[in-house]
Amino acid sequence: MGLYDRPYYRDEEPPRMALNPSTQSFAVIAIIANVALFFADFLFGGRDFALQRAMQVNPETIVQPWMYWKFLTYGFAHGNMNHLLFNMIGLFFFGRAVENRVGKFEFIRFYLVAIILGGIFWSVRTYFFGGPGGGVIGASGGVVAVTMLFVLWYPQAEILLMMVLPIKGWVLGLMLIVGNLLGMGSSQTAFDVHLVGIGFAISYFYFNWNLATLPFGSGIKIPRRGPRLKLHDPDRKARKETQEADEAERILQKIHDQGESSLTNAERKLLERYSRRLRERR
Repeated sequence: MGLYDRPYYRDEEPPRMALNPSTQSFAVIAIIANVALFFADFLFGGRDFALQRAMQVNPETIVQPWMYWKFLTYGFAHGNMNHLLFNMIGLFFFGRAVENRVGKFEFIRFYLVAIILGGIFWSVRTYFFGGPGGGVIGASGGVVAVTMLFVLWYPQAEILLMMVLPIKGWVLGLMLIVGNLLGMGSSQTAFDVHLVGIGFAISYFYFNWNLATLPFGSGIKIPRRGPRLKLHDPDRKARKETQEADEAERILQKIHDQGESSLTNAERKLLERYSRRLRERR
């Protein structure tokens, strides 16, 4: 591949959607988790769907700190097959494209924060200001946030609405905003959760956030395991170099799209290490 054939030396293009749907993608992992929980509840939850009810956010959740874990779990529970299918289709197509652009772990942070913010907002509104009772479930807040972020990055991308009607990305974004504003007050759908996701995506885009650099995203260290048995693997070095080259490619794309200031310290170090290895081979 020639230097100027690389995608970050071209005009902005919509992303290629045909990514490898492997379990290395968090979007695919999230889909598997949602589907598995739905069918587990269907098979073992009884008529009352016990798992769904345990995971949902209720109006009083905001004043029950011991229940704050529900602000995350409600995003993995769905009330019916149509609810599940609609969200998972959106996550599959738009989620993989966004994940490909920001990287796996930033995508994890973005998606889960969108879900948490939506749940908190809904609980605060219904508890302190009234509204439909019951609870809220579903990945819609996170999926709408991911979709809106895709639209902001690729407003001219062509999208098949309902798999049939071709529209531009910016048209879909406008439909999301207007449709959810008009739907406010419905007792069946938590449109305010969708609007929180939209607002979060817009803020993330315009302020050029990187959640790993924000206070709640830094200083998190995963404890190391003890020493492991080392096995001889002659292809390990080659695989590691290939993975590093792919990651360097992603980082260069990120610099092109968002500027060098968007890089994390880890990304800078990897790019320096990769550049040094290329120089040594000359």
